Amino acid sequence: MFWQGSISRGFHGGHARALSRKAEMPQSDEWSVSRHRIEMDSEEERCAEQPLQIALLGDDTAQAEALASLLVDLGYSIRTMALDVHSVEKDDTGNAGLFVLDLHRFSAEKACLLIERIRARVGVLPPVLLLSTELREDVIATLYAAGVDDVLPRPAHRSVFAARIQALARRAYPHLELPSDVLRVGVYAIDLPARHLCLYGQPVKLSRREFDLALYLFRNVGKLVTRTMLEKAIWGRELGIDSKTLDTHIYRLRVKLKLQPENGAQLASVYAQGFRLVRVVTSSGDRSQSELPVIP
Repeated sequence: MFWQGSISRGFHGGHARALSRKAEMPQSDEWSVSRHRIEMDSEEERCAEQPLQIALLGDDTAQAEALASLLVDLGYSIRTMALDVHSVEKDDTGNAGLFVLDLHRFSAEKACLLIERIRARVGVLPPVLLLSTELREDVIATLYAAGVDDVLPRPAHRSVFAARIQALARRAYPHLELPSDVLRVGVYAIDLPARHLCLYGQPVKLSRREFDLALYLFRNVGKLVTRTMLEKAIWGRELGIDSKTLDTHIYRLRVKLKLQPENGAQLASVYAQGFRLVRVVTSSGDRSQSELPVIP
């Protein structure tokens, strides 16, 4: 059985569900077409600020958690489901704009049946990416015939997996603003799939929690983030009033990332509340995005 739930960290992207309904509008009745157009516009407005949702089905909890974490870092909303042929029929998959099937102990026959059930439920638009250890040519051909859009060997390399997801999403939803896999703030650049942070093009060595904390702060530049928000986001719980763990990590980030005015960013403490990462314009001005070196 696979863990289930929904995870998201927002980006201003969009959602494809309303777009996919265009093909379903009846053309014979002018009034009916107008009514459907109004309904579509309303749904598009509701979804305009929502990230593209990816349904993740798998039978390897550790791998699934790693994939979900990467997709969330990229800015997608994740819906996790049990890897079971009947789960697709039971669960509400209507909002999923893309499916990822991580097949570890699933046979090719069951995989094809699962793909066919997905296609029967959601149609041809949502792309399906399948990860499998079984990569014989005849098996791959059968999977494509069943309705899969792409196949990757598992375990998947983070950067390749992220690139395939982005490519499938771009092709399926060319009018949507999809999240970039590199977050840039001034002279800082964060490679999300590789989990690397660079300052002036030079990688900065960070622990896993330091990277997560830095990413959270850089995603919320200019905003007040409370201690509780940070503790729950990075450690999954409140650390307690006497804990100095967060303060220690904040100190290390200030030092390692050189968060000071001459580098265009400063991490300010807000008394009794939390922290705010702010951009600082120096006398010479901020370096432009085009001057930033490419991440190696």
